[in-house]
Amino acid sequence: MSAARYFLLPIALMLLALCGIAGAGGGDIFNAHCVICHQPNGNGVVGMYPPLADSIGAYVATAAGRAYLVHVVSFGMTGAISVHGQIYNGVMQAWPSLKDGDVADVLNFALIRFNTKLLPSNFKPLSRDEVKKYRTTRTALGDVHKERDALMKALARRHIGGP
Repeated sequence: MSAARYFLLPIALMLLALCGIAGAGGGDIFNAHCVICHQPNGNGVVGMYPPLADSIGAYVATAAGRAYLVHVVSFGMTGAISVHGQIYNGVMQAWPSLKDGDVADVLNFALIRFNTKLLPSNFKPLSRDEVKKYRTTRTALGDVHKERDALMKALARRHIGGP
């Protein structure tokens, strides 16, 4: 990875946040709905709720990863997962009441706030329209877990970082 990326990506992400593209309400949504489980620092609760910090940024390198993030927030997930070698076995509740723009905003907040180092160099924040597209097919809790398993295998095959 080039030194320029380390210098330019944080500046670009700060500008996105300042311009509202990264979702001015994302932090408020995170604090209202996500912080109790994933904690203010995004580190989660050991064994129960996985960290968002330094774990989900690489997912947005693929359409499947972007869809997965939308599905987790929209439809929830259950079942044990491993993040950074730690097993988490909590339940992610579904948030179907969040509007498409709200889902984009909260995901962009978590990605930019907690995952800057993992974001691909060509990172584009999720848009309301993209979220709407991924939410058109209703996905069950167990299906989201299977989607995660497939995503982790695909990222590993492509040598894209992930927990």
